[in-house]
Amino acid sequence: MKLFNIFAGIMGFFGLVFLISRFFPHSYKIEKSTTINLPVEQTYAYLNDMKYWNDWSPWNKSIDSTMVVFYSQIKTGKGATQYFRGNLVGNGRFKITESIPNEKIQFHLSLNGGELAIYQTFYLKNIGGQTQLNWVDTGDVGNNPIYRFMLPSRISSQEQGFEEGLKTIKEAAVSYAKASATEGKR
Repeated sequence: MKLFNIFAGIMGFFGLVFLISRFFPHSYKIEKSTTINLPVEQTYAYLNDMKYWNDWSPWNKSIDSTMVVFYSQIKTGKGATQYFRGNLVGNGRFKITESIPNEKIQFHLSLNGGELAIYQTFYLKNIGGQTQLNWVDTGDVGNNPIYRFMLPSRISSQEQGFEEGLKTIKEAAVSYAKASATEGKR
């Protein structure tokens, strides 16, 4: 009887955790934006080329010095893929899944064999010769109570990462445009 009470108590605890988790959100949308002092065509060209993603991506050598990066044969546009491997970040890939010139770039981030899979989108809009860049992440964590409990902290962390990432993109895209203009004059 004592063993039954212990088992019932454990099951009751997990049942309560599951019930409480039902009150937490299961879906999310994170959206941050910035204005880049470049024409939308230049911003799009920069973001649509995988070889520049190390300049601004949070998954780069600045967080894992052991990281090794390699690319698919397609390096720009739909199908372009960057693979990475490192002791801290594990194995992963970025893949552009949709690319509409000067409007939208959607990409898929997969870490550790799909253990973490995220779809994110860059929306670009011409605003008086500048680019308004919106970075959007939407998803659903399903019914997993642990993921539901962790979602508010993940959203907060992701929002901070987006703000830092957009600042980095803004600086790196302008540097890229200046370097391209200098090379074009040679």
